[in-house]
Amino acid sequence: MTKTAVLKYWVNVRRLTMKLFDLFPEDNFDFRPVETIRTVAEQFDHILIAELYARIGILMGVWSLEPFAGNRDLNRNTIRNKLFQEHEKTIGLLRMLPEGRFLKIYDTPFGSISGETIIYETIDEEIHHRGNLYTYLRILGIEPPQMVQNYGELFTEE
Repeated sequence: MTKTAVLKYWVNVRRLTMKLFDLFPEDNFDFRPVETIRTVAEQFDHILIAELYARIGILMGVWSLEPFAGNRDLNRNTIRNKLFQEHEKTIGLLRMLPEGRFLKIYDTPFGSISGETIIYETIDEEIHHRGNLYTYLRILGIEPPQMVQNYGELFTEE
């Protein structure tokens, strides 16, 4: 798949993630079904961290979670703004990345993998945690959005 198609797909994935985000009432951002798993806020923050980790790794060759360790601002508005703004920044920076660098093999803590694969793994991570959040919504009695969104227009030529 071309870099443009992969990024277009990720934009679509994030669009649905944001729809899901907006369904959570502010007073439920500390909700977790059981004590041993992430809260709503922590799930969305984890999606953000995965994206930043991939972006910094691909663009700067730094593969570390250290910048994300410790206390993070889990305020609803802060997380929402960062999910949107950082994704816009990621997509913009990756669009400018030469195709050869996108396909380049990177040495990561997870092995030697292409930039394209790193992005697919990051998208999978977002979808995985979004799936958890679908369950959270159902437990809270809130109907989640339909999962299939805009697929018909995803791979049309621009």
